[in-house]
Amino acid sequence: MNTQPSNPPRVAVVVATHDYCFPMERCIEGFAAQLASPADVILVDNGSQGRVSQWARERSPHVTILVREKNGFFCGGYNEGLRHAIAAGYDFALIVNADTEVCNPQLIGQLLEVARRHPRAAFIGPQVYLREDGHVQNTVLEFPSFARNAWSFVQFKLFNGVPPRSDGREREVEYLNGVCVLCRLAALREIGLLDETMGGYVEDVDWSWRARALGWSSVYTPLPSIIHHQPEVGYEHYSMKCFMLRRNTIYWHRKRGARLEAALYGWSARFVAWLRALRAGLTGRQDRDRFVAYSRRLAAVDRGIRRGVPIGEWFGPPITPR
Repeated sequence: MNTQPSNPPRVAVVVATHDYCFPMERCIEGFAAQLASPADVILVDNGSQGRVSQWARERSPHVTILVREKNGFFCGGYNEGLRHAIAAGYDFALIVNADTEVCNPQLIGQLLEVARRHPRAAFIGPQVYLREDGHVQNTVLEFPSFARNAWSFVQFKLFNGVPPRSDGREREVEYLNGVCVLCRLAALREIGLLDETMGGYVEDVDWSWRARALGWSSVYTPLPSIIHHQPEVGYEHYSMKCFMLRRNTIYWHRKRGARLEAALYGWSARFVAWLRALRAGLTGRQDRDRFVAYSRRLAAVDRGIRRGVPIGEWFGPPITPR
């Protein structure tokens, strides 16, 4: 009987960013120490005009550096790294935000053990801390629907948030926030990569939905992993991030053929946006014009998506699919 141990799975870590962000060096160094070679860290310069790649060559010269001419946002940047990992014959790739630091020096090995226990898991997400060690970020999420979105809105207003789902139970979930996820590359060869039309936000919904349709799953495990130093600004109700979140939810519903859900979500998002614009005007807020511009843009993109207009500049970033 052959008692020779099989070759361990090959793992890459993919980090993509369009600029330096704190604490990127801790992220890269923390994961490089867990891999067979520092070259297994794939850093994607996502259209920074050379700033990120120059920083990496000076600070972490042994990692693999890929350079994109233009910013592909989350989807384009991470797809670049995933394509490289698939072509290079890796078995798994951990995608992780650049604004993170490792707090578990055994994370990679522990995630591989979870993958062994769940052979049909395309995506495995560990527990993530938000801004400080021990403060859990909710990364276990449910597929959006009009009813679920309405209930979440009520919970935020009445209870100042939704009950946390990233608890101490390892289990299959609907989908995972993409801040730190181990991807099984055999599954991605079947499922496909991220939808670059979306740029970022809701792309994880779409990915997991496609995975489920093909019999793959998403698994949450309560292993501590990283501290996510997500900025506290940039999420105002008129921000580009909020626009992309609302737009991509409408787009995703239409993509999967849920026309009624797309219409209900689009109408409700536009209604709330105009209410906020009206309140900003009545209270004399200085950002009233931003609320109005956001509301008009959301209304225009909602009409375009639901009418099936070919994707173009009206859609917004990343402007057109790659």
